[in-house]
Amino acid sequence: METLDVTEVAAHGWLENVAAIAEALPGGLCVRAEPGLALLASGAPLASVNGVFDVRSAPGPGLIADLAAHAAEQIDVPWCIQVRAEPDAGTAETAAAHGMTTVVRTPLMVRELTGRGTLDGRPPAGFALRQPGPEDSAVFATALAAGFEAPAQVMSLLGGAEILSLPCATAYLAEVGDEVVATGLALRAEGCVGIFNISVPPGRRRQGYGTAITSAILEAERERGARLAYLLSSEKGLSVYASLGFRTVEQWTRYTT
Repeated sequence: METLDVTEVAAHGWLENVAAIAEALPGGLCVRAEPGLALLASGAPLASVNGVFDVRSAPGPGLIADLAAHAAEQIDVPWCIQVRAEPDAGTAETAAAHGMTTVVRTPLMVRELTGRGTLDGRPPAGFALRQPGPEDSAVFATALAAGFEAPAQVMSLLGGAEILSLPCATAYLAEVGDEVVATGLALRAEGCVGIFNISVPPGRRRQGYGTAITSAILEAERERGARLAYLLSSEKGLSVYASLGFRTVEQWTRYTT
């Protein structure tokens, strides 16, 4: 695929994945304005998973403003405005009108999953991967909370049974003996797979577990038929994902309070 095609597929796949989460949760909200633009809310008290999300390559600030006004009325947890394009004056003004003056730029990274032998590398000793189902949601949510050092009530939503029951979702736990050493979540849409929730608890960091679980997830999802993987990376994760063949294709902009 050409870079533009890959970017388009990944961007719209991301929106569909987040919409699937919002629609699955009891307190979720999904309002689609047009292809590539939606008001989505998970209900979790985390701005990055609630708000106005625009993955159109050429956004129009007017529709974003309309959805933001709706979000202000309907969402009672922290929320954001996130756009795929470069920051523009109209969107910045809308964000400021809702008290959102913090701007974060996040890289969208992609990796083609073609052929075999492209994900070589030995996992750490004792590393074992399993795919927890909805019945294991408490274990998965607890592991997410430990890995992200986040409140348990937040991760009980984002790692709960409703999410793990989605046909498009597969959760992953990496274990050494009886200890969870890494987490991950794959969400499939638009012919690609999104890599979410890669986390490692503090006492197990810098031991190769984040790299190992990401690599294992990519291989498992390639075997399921995925030919493209994408993720939104944190600053700390950039070098890890680059070492696994991901490349940055865009920088997305998120406005928060």
